[in-house]
Amino acid sequence: MPEISVVVPIYNVCSYLQKCVESVLAQSFDDFELLLIDDGSTDGSGELADTLAIDDARVKVFHKTNGGLSDARNYGVKHAAGKYVTFIDSDDWIEGSYLEYLYSLLVENDADISTCYFNKCIGDKRYPWQCPNDEVLVMDSKEALLSLLYHERINVSAHGKLYRVELTRSGIEYPVGKHYEDVDTTWRFIAEATKLAVGQQPLYNYVMRQGSIVHQVSDSIFDRSDLALDAYEGLVALGDADISMAAERYLVFHYLSVLRSIDLNSPDHLARAKKLSDTVKEHSLSVLSDSRTPRRDRVALYALRFGLHFYRFAWNAYCKLREDR
Repeated sequence: MPEISVVVPIYNVCSYLQKCVESVLAQSFDDFELLLIDDGSTDGSGELADTLAIDDARVKVFHKTNGGLSDARNYGVKHAAGKYVTFIDSDDWIEGSYLEYLYSLLVENDADISTCYFNKCIGDKRYPWQCPNDEVLVMDSKEALLSLLYHERINVSAHGKLYRVELTRSGIEYPVGKHYEDVDTTWRFIAEATKLAVGQQPLYNYVMRQGSIVHQVSDSIFDRSDLALDAYEGLVALGDADISMAAERYLVFHYLSVLRSIDLNSPDHLARAKKLSDTVKEHSLSVLSDSRTPRRDRVALYALRFGLHFYRFAWNAYCKLREDR
């Protein structure tokens, strides 16, 4: 029985898969199994996965009909033999100490989840998600939830985290058929955990590529707002005033993200955006009065008061300013 199961869903990523797999096989921590879940690829990715598995017994390849990223992750969890589970997207790659770092954090702190930061990779450049340091933060479930909801030391993505396998089999599953699946999943894992060890080293490399689902403008962008609403309702149902306040910020953050990503030439998108904008305005006073609300959210809320087009213009100007720094 391996200590760690590394689950890698695969769908039409032939150009990226080998680098991803090689980064896992080169880990300083070697007591793991690598589960490659071919989710009905049509570009030769499945055959490449078979080839990459030939010389290393730790690699196991599963071929299944296409069901989407959530379905592939759920499938991987069901077939995992390890005590702990981590997810890696097949177009990303990890630093050589990724598994060792997360494993040490989790075991030494008797935690249910350990985390690390990621680098956003654009071409040959890498940008850390947060300013990295060597400090390790040990949080209880509530502290960690608040950190996630305010976008502080824990990010919403499934990657960059190591989970006790029991946690991933507690009835929480990634929502099949939905994009942006982490929005209503990561918080549920944290809510079920007792303790989290939060590391601040950027050891996961998240590749920004044009063909990625999350960078396409389509109706699926509204999966994000739908899942954010589900998350908000679930968080409020926990009955904690602090978490309920943070949940409002979390809802508004994701709605704002959808509003700056919709197709402005689509009447349907504009009609749905109107409803999202109205909801954001309903929560804006509460979010603006919350001292933990990040500055960029405050600026976005003020910009939205002048209409969707001005908000989009202001956001693009803000992003350009950050790039030039």
